[in-house]
Amino acid sequence: MIKIKQRAFAVVFAIGGASSVAHSAALEEVIVTATKTSASLQDVPVAVQAFSAEKIEEANINNANDVAMMTPSLTVTSNTTPFNTKLSVRGLGTPQNDPALEPAVGLFVDGVFLGRSGLGMSDLTDIERIEVLQGPQGTLYGKNTNAGLISVVTKRPNFEETEGFIKVEAGNYQMRKLTLASTGPLNDTMAYRLSSSIHQRDGYLENAVGPDQNDADDWNVQAKMMWEPNDRLTVLLSGARTARNANCCAPDVLHSEEMLGKLDELDIEGYARDEDPNDPYDYKIAVNQPSAFQTESDLVSLKIDYDLDWAQLTAITGWNDHEYTTAGDSDRTPLDILYTEGQYGAGNSLSQELQLTASPSDVIDYQLGLFYYQQEIQRGDGGPFAFVGSDIDSSTGNAKSVALPGDELVGQHIWDSDTFAVYTQVTWHLGERLHLTGGLRWTEETREARLYLESFPVERPEGDEAQKEYFASITTEIDTRNNPLKRNSENVDWMLKAAMDVGDASMIYISAATGSKSGNFNGVNGAADEREFDDEDTLSYELGLKSDLLDNSVRLNIAVFQTEIDNYQSQKASEDADTTGTVVVNEDAAEISGVDIQLDARPLPNLTLSAGLLYLYKYELTETARPLNHAADFSGNLAATLVFPLADGMLYLRGDYAYQGEHVHTGVPQFSPLDVSDRELVNSKIGWRNEQWNISIWGKNLTDEAYASASTSYSGLSGQKMFFLTPPKTYGATLRYNF
Repeated sequence: MIKIKQRAFAVVFAIGGASSVAHSAALEEVIVTATKTSASLQDVPVAVQAFSAEKIEEANINNANDVAMMTPSLTVTSNTTPFNTKLSVRGLGTPQNDPALEPAVGLFVDGVFLGRSGLGMSDLTDIERIEVLQGPQGTLYGKNTNAGLISVVTKRPNFEETEGFIKVEAGNYQMRKLTLASTGPLNDTMAYRLSSSIHQRDGYLENAVGPDQNDADDWNVQAKMMWEPNDRLTVLLSGARTARNANCCAPDVLHSEEMLGKLDELDIEGYARDEDPNDPYDYKIAVNQPSAFQTESDLVSLKIDYDLDWAQLTAITGWNDHEYTTAGDSDRTPLDILYTEGQYGAGNSLSQELQLTASPSDVIDYQLGLFYYQQEIQRGDGGPFAFVGSDIDSSTGNAKSVALPGDELVGQHIWDSDTFAVYTQVTWHLGERLHLTGGLRWTEETREARLYLESFPVERPEGDEAQKEYFASITTEIDTRNNPLKRNSENVDWMLKAAMDVGDASMIYISAATGSKSGNFNGVNGAADEREFDDEDTLSYELGLKSDLLDNSVRLNIAVFQTEIDNYQSQKASEDADTTGTVVVNEDAAEISGVDIQLDARPLPNLTLSAGLLYLYKYELTETARPLNHAADFSGNLAATLVFPLADGMLYLRGDYAYQGEHVHTGVPQFSPLDVSDRELVNSKIGWRNEQWNISIWGKNLTDEAYASASTSYSGLSGQKMFFLTPPKTYGATLRYNF
């Protein structure tokens, strides 16, 4: 908390001496769809952080990491690829290094569930609203929302007039970005919306022997067509394509002393020992294999709303298809020791949801729903993806005693799942102030796993057959292609909630809810009969307050919560001394308890303040007392926006500050001080705008904080420890024209 106070001036410096408030302006009402119906944020008895289109533009929110900066309960981390992204809410989340692991935080775009968190890591374009729901949401949203969910709502076509915008951005690291959007009516019953974005940036991780790493080369395009033939029926067809082609997600490295000696012998310019090449936070590396990442993703959805007079019927169909390839320097040196190339991943999903919403009287509201979801996830295409290079003898780990140049790994893993669910939620209004809600969801899921991994060692000299067998043993070879691993599970999730209106502008609520996250078959290590891991279940209790004070110029929301997790799914280093990598297991249990506070205020008509605080007083595995990754005692954010009239527009100034206390950022059970960090970020933006123009300059991470969102154990094969650093200080300018 001391650090929060020390840095608070970076955000609220613009407030000056304005201590007396003669006139105040009310905060804007925020409409959310957290309960799958439109309602005011303050009327929904759920802990929700919501960002409108205006707030997204004002705060320069471009991706999920920017959302996390403004939401103390949310953390977003990635390592070797965006598809390994971990979304955490209130300290609970799941990394997806192994595709068999399902997320604990659901990701929804226009009501369509995306089974891979990495699908949401591209630039956010043409967004109407982002909602972060905290706590289990199993009743209405289903499996894999144990910790909460992120709902992204894109803008709809405009039937009233033709409008749009052009936005151009430029910044350091040769960043350039172009965003376009246009919408309008085609006739009395049809309207369209088109948007697109192109984003390029040089890498911020300086590479002494090749191209700099962690650059950006992304583009996306979205198209929508809406048909409203009458007052009862609305049909919205949406399609989007996203593509990325970057040298992405490379780490900084801590090398062993033996490897440093070998690197000294290479005499690499810009990577000399006197320049401290062993600082894993200096954004300097020397790798001869780029961390390449290429992906293409398509998302198509069809939403039909029909007014039945007595109820609203909604049908949402979603289809997603994606594929990607990765490459990387496994030894993280200029030597040709170990590397991956052409590692293939893909997936597709089809979902269908039917929902009936009705209010037959002033006393009762209810929802009924059916949900079907089919998904296939693939890693590997049956060809080689991991290679032993010609410099294997230079390895400082045990690789040189195991492998020879030319050794390869070949594999293909495919996971199939089918999910069917029935759900209902009913709210009884007992008088004008007391509201009771109950929800129930039954889910059945079947899974199959066709796992194949095989080593292809080169011929050993006579007498070295033991080494050949040892190399084969560390790969945990498996082949279930003709005899898939299968599992079936049924889950019942429930929710009970009571809410009471206090006065005209406040509400208190108390709730209990459960959630479930699918089990599967891990794709890394273990014999076939040891691959299965079980479902993860949560039970959460919450006591909340939502209040608008001082003529709606102050908004205070508080939630006290406790979450108990049974069969906690985790990915940890294999305990088998003869194998490498990680394995997915069910831990005994975990518990998270804390308080979440959100305060918004408008003390002056031209000044808006916001503050958030998450205090976790328990976040650990109950059996070992090991703290959960990326969970801290205190996390918080501060924000201030000040506006002044100027010419025919407004001059505006915004500052943001985010803090997270000391937390573990590695999956290694026996972590070291290097695996524990805190984090402070300062962003700022100043600009001028009117109805047509918006001109601004901005900066992110202005204190140039070097922070590792994830770290690994020391590699047993090549001897290094990796630190995945978030971007250093970035800055630039934006010009937007609305038409």
